[in-house]
Amino acid sequence: MSSEAVARQLWDAWERADLPAMFALIHPEVVSRQFPEQIDVRDYHGHDGVTEVMSDWIGTWDDWKIDLREMRPFGDAVVLELFQSGRGKSSGAAMAQPVWFVWRVRDGKVAEWLMFSSEDEAVAEASG
Repeated sequence: MSSEAVARQLWDAWERADLPAMFALIHPEVVSRQFPEQIDVRDYHGHDGVTEVMSDWIGTWDDWKIDLREMRPFGDAVVLELFQSGRGKSSGAAMAQPVWFVWRVRDGKVAEWLMFSSEDEAVAEASG
């Protein structure tokens, strides 16, 4: 299965909130990382790491929502252009901004799940 097909199936499972289908497409040794500019950025490992990184990220927002705008293949990687919105849980401040994921596929599963706030950074990572 192509990297783009894996990414499409994973995104579709995400939108359905189908966790078993999602994790079936995520490598058991996956490495996840939030935005590089964050002060406390670190690697998260395995399926538990994906759960933790997403909880850490999404957990800071009320009414959080994310929509896929575009998916572009780059060999074994796929860049997902997304748009997220929500309100800060503690501040109540509204947030609406684009974000990019890079999903690198190995053995037919997403083995890296990286987040970027810049399209240029995401494309450079996927191309490298």
